[in-house]
Amino acid sequence: MEFKMESILKSKINPAYLVGTSMIWFGTTITAHAAVIINEVDYDQAGSDTAEFIELYNSDLNSVTLDGYTLQLVNGSSGSVYDSFDLSGLSIDANSYLVLCDDTQAVANCNIDVASGGWIQNGGSEGDAIALLFGDTIVDSIAYEEIGTNLGPYGEGSSFTEADSNSITMSIARLPNGLDTNINSSDFGSACITPGSANISGTGNCSISVNPVPVPAAIWLFGSGMVGLIGMSIRKQSSLAG
Repeated sequence: MEFKMESILKSKINPAYLVGTSMIWFGTTITAHAAVIINEVDYDQAGSDTAEFIELYNSDLNSVTLDGYTLQLVNGSSGSVYDSFDLSGLSIDANSYLVLCDDTQAVANCNIDVASGGWIQNGGSEGDAIALLFGDTIVDSIAYEEIGTNLGPYGEGSSFTEADSNSITMSIARLPNGLDTNINSSDFGSACITPGSANISGTGNCSISVNPVPVPAAIWLFGSGMVGLIGMSIRKQSSLAG
């Protein structure tokens, strides 16, 4: 099943994260396909999988438009795509992130709610894969848990066979953050959950909020600071005059 991002923009985007974190909608952007990578994935949680997410990272010095990009989820037992997300109409700021999740209330810094719980398969004996494509070309991919005979195009170098956990809070992520040598067994490892921010080795939930200060509040804070500085200046001048 394929989802067009235009059809979910109005109802699924969490507007709190549209400014200053990872997405821009206006101004000049530069397309640089190789700069965007799959950076962190959490597909398995304790009990029901209701906080799954995939994080994309733009390692470029310029913002990147995602027109023509598609995120595909691949079934390891058949090699077929079981879910697909058209990212056209979106973009990622320089050195920033785009987080797709199944619940914006359960995943910190999630930009787009794309599905209900359990949308990412849990691997298994033949593994599963996630691929980022530009047109028909795979620009980045990760196969996890196992590399079955159907997942050859998604392995990227030596096989990465580590797994997420349904008992420990963790994700699989690039360590150090953004590392991409095209050898997934070297690039990915167990990580503390950090959607929308730099990856951290270990386990647990290390999520931090990257919400920007709302514009009216920012203006109020700036005005308050100016009033304070003026008041200090007046008191200083009065003291010197005395």
